Amino acid sequence: MKKIYIFLAIFLIGCGYIPSSKIASKILGNNVFVDVEMSPVDPKNTVAIKDAIRLGIVSRLNENLVPRDRADTILIAKIRSLTFTKLSYDKYGYVTSYRANLSVLYTLKLKDGKTITQIGNGDHDFRVSRLAKNVKDVNSIISDKDRYDAIENASKQAFNEFISAISIKGLRLDKNLSKN
Repeated sequence: MKKIYIFLAIFLIGCGYIPSSKIASKILGNNVFVDVEMSPVDPKNTVAIKDAIRLGIVSRLNENLVPRDRADTILIAKIRSLTFTKLSYDKYGYVTSYRANLSVLYTLKLKDGKTITQIGNGDHDFRVSRLAKNVKDVNSIISDKDRYDAIENASKQAFNEFISAISIKGLRLDKNLSKN
């Protein structure tokens, strides 16, 4: 068993594996300013997107959130689309679950003046009917809390997709620089 772990360690080190968060951190720099353009369609839940992006910057990438004037990188996000799709119905025709579909346009302004734009997509499935005291609540209306949570979770997915795409662009940029 010990030989398998040694082999895996040597393989991962030998193949040059680098986590995408490390590559993205190299591109972003240490100090990041995050802003989300308010959506005229859904201004209240734009906050959920901003919270998810800020959480991702701090927890996943270990970067500092700073004011705009001290930032190495400025990240601006804008909602492209936000829809709720009905997924399932109960035997009476009431909607019991939805999927939040979110598309976010990220604009990354780097310190060297370059601008990178990338679209991130995310979704989140959630139930609206609940079982309370052995009686099913057949309310098929999305509550504010359900809506906020769904948008926040879809935002996390969209942000993860954005980080992956930025990492790939960063690897390509590194390869192009090392060839010259």
